[in-house]
This record gives sequence, structure tokens and C-alpha cells, in this order.
Amino acid sequence: MASVLSVRDLAVGYGKEPLLEEISFEVPRGEVFAILGGSGCGKSTLLRTLVGLQEPLAGRVHFRGIGGPDKAMTPPRFGVLFQSAALLGSWTLLQNVLLPLRKWTDLPLDAATVVALARLRLVGLDQAAHQLPAEVSGGMKKRAGIARALALDPPILFLDEPSAGLDPVTAAGLDELIVTLARTLGVTIVLVSHELPSILRTTDQCIMLDRAAGGIIARGAPRELAERSPDPRVQAFFHRTTLPPS
Repeated sequence: MASVLSVRDLAVGYGKEPLLEEISFEVPRGEVFAILGGSGCGKSTLLRTLVGLQEPLAGRVHFRGIGGPDKAMTPPRFGVLFQSAALLGSWTLLQNVLLPLRKWTDLPLDAATVVALARLRLVGLDQAAHQLPAEVSGGMKKRAGIARALALDPPILFLDEPSAGLDPVTAAGLDELIVTLARTLGVTIVLVSHELPSILRTTDQCIMLDRAAGGIIARGAPRELAERSPDPRVQAFFHRTTLPPS
């Protein structure tokens, strides 16, 4: 299957000191790809670099067929869900989803509203369109953030800890939505997570990062890594155990 995202020899970090080095991977079109690892291993830093919010220290990020992150005033080629959803609190959910449509398209307001409502319907929120973020649950905020990320019909979505802070039932519903977007609409999804149930429910392929190693220590399908990886760090992550003394 063709890849939509190719990362080669990437180094990321702050200042001149790399946090992660020699990061290389491919993301196939239409799959759910996860960036895994413990807290503080560099997952979110890598994600910020992939979407152009942070400059890489070395290497390259290439989006095949859709361009990539740049600083030109052009419409975004992908959608992003931030960990907090990052909705504007004084705007309704509908107004939040309308924002990228008003900024990046010439659609009349009526037509843009039809598109925004369709995106909210896709994530199950059309009945909550006129509510404020403070008036809805955490799971609904995440869904609204996904609707806004989908506003411009991007071929790829980046999701930062989508199920973090959600109760198990709400998280399972969000997992189902992620799988539906990939399987039904063909959207490629790259997500950062350390939530094991969500990872196993949603993810086709993954890489696992380790802070001490400064890079990737495992790659493959999550269930296969959980069952077959000989690396004790991988086993500790997937089976929620502590590492044996070194």
C-alpha cells in the first residue's frame, strides 16, 4: 500500500540537544498509525515536528501527494486534534468547526454552515452544534475537535492523545470513530498515545519510542509486539509491568 507520510533520519528536540534521533518510518494511506512510548519519551515533540509546529534538528518529513507543513499562507494539508481539543470557549461547536472553512475557503456562510454541520454529524454532534464547549462533556469536546480537523476534508489527521482523560465507555466510542474514519472514509490517522486499550482497538501499525534510547526501539502491529517482542521495555509497556533490574 502506498505511503502518505515518509519520515527519514529525523532528529527532534529543543535547542541543539536532540531528544530523539534517526527516526524513520512510513505511514500507509488509509491506516491508523500510532506513536507509542512512556511519558516524557518525546511523542508529542515528534508530533509537533511532523505538523510543522517545531523545526527538526535534522532529517526530513515528506507528505506524498499532499505537500507538507510550510510557513506559506496556504490551506493546511492535514487536520490536527490537540490533546485538550483547543476549542475556542466563547464560540459554539458549530462556530469552532466553521473557523477553518471561513479562513481558508471562499464558501458563502450558508454553504460553509452546511459543511460544518455535516462534519459535526459525522462525529455524532449535530444535535449539540449550538452548545458552547463548557456545556458539553470531555468526550464531546474531543469529537468537536476532530470535526474541526476534518473541516477541510484533509487526507491525513494527527491526533494527540485522543482518549486521554476519558472514561472507558467514552474512550471506546472515540476509538470506534477513529476506526470508522480510517476504514470508511479512507482517512490516514497518525496518533500519539499511551492508552493501551485504545491502541489495541484502533492501531494497524506503530512505532515505540524510548527516552533513554533516544529513538525507536520497536515497530510493527501492536498485538504482535505485545506477544512476540523480545525487548523487555516493549513487554513492560504492553503488559504494564516494571522493568527487571539492569
